[in-house]
Amino acid sequence: MFKIITTVSAYCFLTLACWAKSIGIIQVIEHPALDSARAGIIKTLSQKYPDLKITWQSAQGNMATAVQIAQTFAGKQVDCVVALGTTPAQAAVNVCKNQNIPVIYASVTDPKSAGLIDKAAGITNFVDVTRQMDAMLKFVPNMKTLGIIYNPGEANSEELLKLTQNECTKRNIQLKTAIALKVTDVRSAAQKLIGSVDAIFVNNDNTALAGFASIAKVANEVNLPLFASDADLINQGAWAVLGPDQYEIGVQTAEFVSEILDKKLTISDLGIGYPRSVNLYTRDKI
Repeated sequence: MFKIITTVSAYCFLTLACWAKSIGIIQVIEHPALDSARAGIIKTLSQKYPDLKITWQSAQGNMATAVQIAQTFAGKQVDCVVALGTTPAQAAVNVCKNQNIPVIYASVTDPKSAGLIDKAAGITNFVDVTRQMDAMLKFVPNMKTLGIIYNPGEANSEELLKLTQNECTKRNIQLKTAIALKVTDVRSAAQKLIGSVDAIFVNNDNTALAGFASIAKVANEVNLPLFASDADLINQGAWAVLGPDQYEIGVQTAEFVSEILDKKLTISDLGIGYPRSVNLYTRDKI
């Protein structure tokens, strides 16, 4: 009888092990927008898969760290890698391409320029720059100069800068830039713009977003209009935000992950998903 029970127990254990699923989440850096997206992912997946093992780590804005985290997840043979931001998505794709581990991303502004098409799937947080400019001009109708803080090391930021420059040119608005290679550079970058721009716009640059509180402090001290593209920043000093709800982006991303875990759809089937809604948030209407 003991042998029979042992055999059955071992069989049950192996069966559970076969069905056990795990995912690894790589976040480019910690800031409110991506934190909200991560929360949406984790809550949605935890509710659907109570036994799902979820591990997340932050790359602290460093590509080398993102690669190391991706390698760790690949070594553990997770069922899916979820990348929050462009940098970890690129790292995960490069690491997992020979491991047959699918990569799902969230809040990647331009999957095409990031080289993610057909290699990963997920939800973009892109909002048309024309709409962004229209929204800013409602608050600052006579705007002649616009300042942007960005990290040229982020592929998404370089692409957004080009789009913003084109839009500014069409409207005879001068675009001035301030570079922040790391979060500790953000405050000084904001200070360089004071006195030379009519407004500051932070558009999905993760370095600037991580240091947004510093930008808000500098801008608000001189009552300089400050705009952003993440709804979560309206509580951190932005005058207005035109963008998606990042928590909902997380929920949508979790739905993509679910299709992978259930083996219903492939990366090619899923492709690029877009936010279900984009809203204008202001200080008095959140």
